[in-house]
Amino acid sequence: MRSHRTAAVVIAVSALTVAGCTAAGEGSNPGGDGGSLTVLVAADGGQNYDPQTNAAPSSGEFMMPVFDTLVTEDAQGAVTPGLATAWKYAPDSTTLTLTLRGGVTFQDGTPFDAAAIKRNIERGKTNPKSVIGGQLGAIGSVDVPDPATVVLHLKSAAGSLLGFLAGPAGMMGSPKAWSNANYATHPVGTGPWQVSDSSQPGSDMVYTAYKGYWNPSVQKAQTIHVRVGAESTFVPGLTGHSVQAVMLTGAPTDGKTLSSAGLPVADAGISYLHLLYLNKSGVFADPKVREAVSLAVDRKTICDSLLGGACTTTAQPVQPKSWAYDPSLATPAPDVDRAKELLAQAGHPGGIAFTAVVSSAGTQLQTELTAIQQMLAKAAITMTISPMPVAQLLPALDAGTAQAYYSVNTGGADPAIPLATMSAPAYNPGGYHEPALAGALVAADAATTQAARVTAYRKVSAAYQDTAFNVVILNQDLQYATAKGVSGVSARDPLVLATGAASVS
Repeated sequence: MRSHRTAAVVIAVSALTVAGCTAAGEGSNPGGDGGSLTVLVAADGGQNYDPQTNAAPSSGEFMMPVFDTLVTEDAQGAVTPGLATAWKYAPDSTTLTLTLRGGVTFQDGTPFDAAAIKRNIERGKTNPKSVIGGQLGAIGSVDVPDPATVVLHLKSAAGSLLGFLAGPAGMMGSPKAWSNANYATHPVGTGPWQVSDSSQPGSDMVYTAYKGYWNPSVQKAQTIHVRVGAESTFVPGLTGHSVQAVMLTGAPTDGKTLSSAGLPVADAGISYLHLLYLNKSGVFADPKVREAVSLAVDRKTICDSLLGGACTTTAQPVQPKSWAYDPSLATPAPDVDRAKELLAQAGHPGGIAFTAVVSSAGTQLQTELTAIQQMLAKAAITMTISPMPVAQLLPALDAGTAQAYYSVNTGGADPAIPLATMSAPAYNPGGYHEPALAGALVAADAATTQAARVTAYRKVSAAYQDTAFNVVILNQDLQYATAKGVSGVSARDPLVLATGAASVS
């Protein structure tokens, strides 16, 4: 899946360009010397915006203004320069050498160099709270022959490593700032914007242009607001001129409502997966029980009735447009009788009961989960729904107070990223091991050519679906909307509003 990261969405402002005057109600001139842009999202990311320690799906939008990545990927999956301008695997795949961009500093003024990368990698591998340790697991050691060169010594073939370095594992933080008491909500990276002291974590994060940024041409807005609000506030936020950009993740009618009000609405050309993450340390350790849940869900009814058909039914862990998707693998059809049989075979002839958590800000997800609840009941599966703030969702899943977490997977720069996230401790309490899937993932991680990766990751998709590792429901096609007078905004994977050519008049 080409993506990142609940119902909030990653808004990349690292390529923002705003010129002219602000939309009505903003009250400032948004030229390169002082304009502002406000983006509305549905969740606060758990008030931790350190990419090494927060795996919450909604945390990415708060990280993107602050951090560049070591490399990036284009829409076709090709690796492109980031903080590293060149890279090379050794012929025997035992090392990966990165050549770094010059003239880059962290937002606290300390130099960005090879030594800083080494410290970031070591922190990501050893920090007890790290959520990227698995992504960096192939790295045995790091050498720093000079300030502009990093040599990663690999314990095994690691074709997915560059993909990981295009995501959170490639977001470099300032080692000097890690000891700051407020680092979780005021991280320090090398990106175009730095966290402002006027920020209000959990409601309105404010970012101001970093004057020492290596590419000042992207900083046409002085200030970025990433404001938190329920999905029900998206439409009034745009029509009331308090925000300028929103990815429409709420009610499927929001796009029509905004269009009828004369506001620009466009297809994003991207999508995200809706799925039930399962705590497999209890009843869901049995794949028959997980399959029963999958078969009890009528995916097409949810897609057609609740999302207006703007979605694709699927049970694979990657988006249908991804090169890792297997088009020959049929999505399970609903079969309540078979679901009951599987439960009986698993020792639950009377059915099962469990609790599922969902973001209290995600009104659309709550609506879908209520429909799923009614479908499961027909197969003697009782699901209790517990809406919670984002910060409480993963802890509830990990502690076992909830056995399922209904959310979205907003992708990553490479299919390896969401798949690694799904099997990481935060989303896989107890470290549940499914041999077929684990073996396929090992083979996929080792594949080094694109052709080999396509074959390997399609085997991963098949193993994931066959074992119902988690229960994927559908893949939603998204739209985005802007305020009147805003032009040049586009969308790209992973769930990014790319505003590199935007203007506001």
